[in-house]
Formats: sequence, structure tokens, C-alpha cells
Amino acid sequence: MKFIVEKIENWKAVAQAVARELTPGTILGLSGPLGAGKTTFVQYLAEELGAEKRPKSPTFTLRRDYSIIGNRSMITKLIHVDAYRIERSEDLLPLNLDEDLLAPGTMVAIEWPENVKEWIGRRGDRYREMKIRIMEDQSREVTFA
Repeated sequence: MKFIVEKIENWKAVAQAVARELTPGTILGLSGPLGAGKTTFVQYLAEELGAEKRPKSPTFTLRRDYSIIGNRSMITKLIHVDAYRIERSEDLLPLNLDEDLLAPGTMVAIEWPENVKEWIGRRGDRYREMKIRIMEDQSREVTFA
């Protein structure tokens, strides 16, 4: 799927379309430069899924968890990870993502997945990717696969 995001409100339509494609156990990688809209997308996605709280950037905490209630996707927990400061896949181990993904209803959204390629590679069958590119006119070209 491909989208053009011209203003912040357009992220809602992207989140609606992507949410229909997500299932428990999904690992969603969000790639794009600083300021591309990765965290903004997660905020709209969490809203679409039915999160109890609005996500904040996990840049300094590395991880934030959100309970999801009353949605059709069977996703009950969204884990939002910012891997910007992660240098090696092994640095994810203290976050216990593998254990959390065993829990029914859990999905993970990872910003900067390119920093943890090895970890993702071992879980490739559950991986989906969103690439965000900032265009000359400051709109965003979003590709979801």
C-alpha cells in the first residue's frame, strides 16, 4: 500500500488502513528520517486500535506499553519501541520483547528497525514494514508492505 500524507490529519487514514492488516504477534518496523512522522503514526494507530492512552515518544525510555480495548483486530497490547539509540540487536534483550510477543494479543511497533535487523531477521515471518519518505514539498510518501 502506498499513501501520501500532506497534513498531520492524513495519518488517521493511514492508521485505519494499516490497522486492518495487523494481527497479534505482528512486528511493525517504522523507517524514515528524524521528523518523518513515525511517532505521530503510532499515535494514530493506537487511537485506531483503541488504546486507553495516547502514545508518547519512547526515545528516552526505549519502550512504552499501551493497553488496547474493544477492537476488532484481537490486539490487546501495543508495545512501542524506539531503537534510535540501540547499537546492536543484543541491546534489545533487556526489553523482553520476545517474552512479551508470546502473550496473546501483543504487537510491537519499532521505530528505526534498521538498527535491530538481526533481531527482526529471526522473526521475519511476523514482520511488516512501513517506510516514510519526506518529499520536497514536505509531504510524506508512505509505503506499507
